[in-house]
Amino acid sequence: MVQIDKENDRKYFFFLSSLAEAKKENGEIRVSTSDLGGMWDVSQQSASRFIIEMEKEGLIKRRITSKCQEITIEEKGMDMLYDVYGLLSEILENERRIEVVGKVKSGLGEGRYYVSKKPYVTQFTEKLGIVPFPGTLNIKINPEYEGTLRQIRGRRGILIEGFSSDDRTYGAVKAFRCTIMGIKCALIFPYRSIYRDVMEIISSEYLRDKLDLKDDDSVKVEFSFKR
Repeated sequence: MVQIDKENDRKYFFFLSSLAEAKKENGEIRVSTSDLGGMWDVSQQSASRFIIEMEKEGLIKRRITSKCQEITIEEKGMDMLYDVYGLLSEILENERRIEVVGKVKSGLGEGRYYVSKKPYVTQFTEKLGIVPFPGTLNIKINPEYEGTLRQIRGRRGILIEGFSSDDRTYGAVKAFRCTIMGIKCALIFPYRSIYRDVMEIISSEYLRDKLDLKDDDSVKVEFSFKR
């Protein structure tokens, strides 16, 4: 995940948020460097430099025409915006309940990899209270919940630390406690990853059997966040 902890990151967040606002108002981002300078209260030269920097960082993508620039906020840029959103939510909200709805799918996730490694399993048990079934329930979220899932991903969650073995290093995992039909579960994904519309859920139960789930069945996943 993108981490907002450096001076440049904070600067980019300001620029990205103004671009996102322009897209929400106009449906697209089509601006000249002089427009950007006025939007950001900097010179045209500075605006041009900042937009080039953000493109090099993979935060945006540009298509330059004869009159303006057509700008798209990339997944890395969206992650940065939602990371800040998640941080502010944790600071300002005492409690919040969120639900995400999607359909059960097979073969879309990599979660089986995580529940097959003992150091991960040990931490799932200690930090989440879940001795995971050797597999995950994969849920492709309904499109209308995309922003909701991004909001969840932007929160700090529970860190499942990475580790090293003789031949390689295994990355950290981010986890969020949740429930499905009252059964204790957790949403997991690689700590450093781009947004995907698939949730990988671990549980001590074999959820497909326990809840009699089949591919394309609709499932509601519930989250509760407290300060």
